[in-house]
Amino acid sequence: MTPEYIRQALLQAHGPARLRLTGEAPSLALVLKALRKAQELPMDEARAHAAQLAASGLVGTLVEMEFLAIHLREQAVAVAVDLPAE
Repeated sequence: MTPEYIRQALLQAHGPARLRLTGEAPSLALVLKALRKAQELPMDEARAHAAQLAASGLVGTLVEMEFLAIHLREQAVAVAVDLPAE
């Protein structure tokens, strides 16, 4: 985990990246499994993140979103990371 002050500095310097679903709607169980593994989240938080991913996408640093994308792709969940606008 990146300390919050460093995370905020990265977001301010480079802008947020967005992780979004692509293709068909994935199995909720696969998304939850990937999120819980990647972030060690309790089930209620994993469900909230899964809902946000399905709606508008998850937003964070580029490294955070790429890390989550790896775990989601391992579960055959199709995702894309949109880079910050420059």
